[in-house]
Amino acid sequence: MPRPDASTPVHVSLPVLSGGGGGKGGRSPRIRRSKASRWRAIVLIAVHVIIVAHVIKWLVVGGETLSPVEPSESMEFVKHGVVNAGLVFFALALLSTLLLGRWFCGWGCHVVALQDLCAAMLGRIGIRPRPFRSRLLIYVPFILALYMFVWPAVYRWGVVPISQSVAWIPDLQTPPPFAVSFELVREDFWSTFPGVLVAVPFLLVCGFGCVYFLGAKGFCTYGCPYGGFFAPLEQFSPGRIRVNEDCDHSGHCTAVCSSNVRVHEEVAAYGMVVDPGCMKCMDCVSVCPNNALSFGFGRPAAMAGAPRNPAAVPRRKHDLTWPEEIAFAGVFLGTFLAVRGVYELIPMLFAVGIAGCVTFIAWKAWRGLRTPNASFHRWRLRFHGRLTRSGLAFVGVAAGLLLLVAHSGLMRTIHWRAGVADGGVTMPRAAVFSPAPQRLDPEMAADAERALAGYRLLQPVWRGGPRPARGVRWLSGFSRGRSLRRLSIPLPRGVP
Repeated sequence: MPRPDASTPVHVSLPVLSGGGGGKGGRSPRIRRSKASRWRAIVLIAVHVIIVAHVIKWLVVGGETLSPVEPSESMEFVKHGVVNAGLVFFALALLSTLLLGRWFCGWGCHVVALQDLCAAMLGRIGIRPRPFRSRLLIYVPFILALYMFVWPAVYRWGVVPISQSVAWIPDLQTPPPFAVSFELVREDFWSTFPGVLVAVPFLLVCGFGCVYFLGAKGFCTYGCPYGGFFAPLEQFSPGRIRVNEDCDHSGHCTAVCSSNVRVHEEVAAYGMVVDPGCMKCMDCVSVCPNNALSFGFGRPAAMAGAPRNPAAVPRRKHDLTWPEEIAFAGVFLGTFLAVRGVYELIPMLFAVGIAGCVTFIAWKAWRGLRTPNASFHRWRLRFHGRLTRSGLAFVGVAAGLLLLVAHSGLMRTIHWRAGVADGGVTMPRAAVFSPAPQRLDPEMAADAERALAGYRLLQPVWRGGPRPARGVRWLSGFSRGRSLRRLSIPLPRGVP
């Protein structure tokens, strides 16, 4: 038989096993549709209707309205002591998770609804992304949670006092006094949200992109900072998916789980689901052919003890070797730092989604170059040690993305260094515009030169780009030639 080339699909017939569970008589019945998914869809649609109604009310009626019911708003309490609707909502969500488990993610989160919708749309065209499993990146949500909600308090009451008491540490900027205030209503409802130009790409990347590359609930797994709190609390929740003696290990529960939980193995090993990724969607309960699964209260996962069936304990399979874990964790961190805030557009969670997608693409391209056989969804990237045309295209796209990330990182570095020099320009604006000529001391003049040179490198051909910050913003923003002459700073080439 001639050896097929890399572009020829190969079809292999696999035997169908009978009697392996899944119904009476040893026959595996067809997986039935989940009734829970319909109810969950209704609830999530209702959540979005309420969100839209809230925004429309603010746009049409104007004036004060309820502050955004968004967990990220609770950062204002840690930073400035502001109690808002987001803080109240997030506190209630955390308390309910401690009791019922991670139900809010499955039944109330708009980003989960977006990811489920994207997964369903991909499924309609025959694409069911497999989950990307990493040992290190799984801790990203927890790190983000600490950065967003714990670090501001550590900085205020720990780092700043130490910098002020230790002589060899430079004094840090003291945050404003912490005073508890209430802001349950707000006039400028949209002040903390990005604009449409950022929101739409965010939905595409953190919805379709993360699902397509990282699997169902990909953004929840590797990017959601709120999950960094929900997942640990869920381990202490008495409310769990539990099993009775009618279970025959059909595997239907695992087949329909959109949270990538090995349900049939976990209930066989522990009598309940212990995976912190379980979002209580109830699909597994709904499709069980023997009604062996249910939601109930009892021992939490943290007290599950030794497995009653050690042979059934799910084996944690990971896609990356340990050297790859370390290397591509560096790719993730570098991408995140490079794109966050670039061109003053990309917010933190958007940067996390981009970093996750870029890391997967880079890893898959690496595998396409290093392993004898590699594929991605329907495309075979490498076959018997040779790159296919799809593989060459994929590697080219990955290289282009990494170059774009490197460019963004360079721009961010230049902007940061220019900002540091910018901070050294402390001459008041009024002194620059005074009738008498003013001169800068040599050190301040050098800082101004470095700042202007950095900002000039950031400008595109139409003279836009990131705006200078603080000290020299007015130097580059108006009549640049006249202001520099008044400061007795030599004009760089190309400055009118």
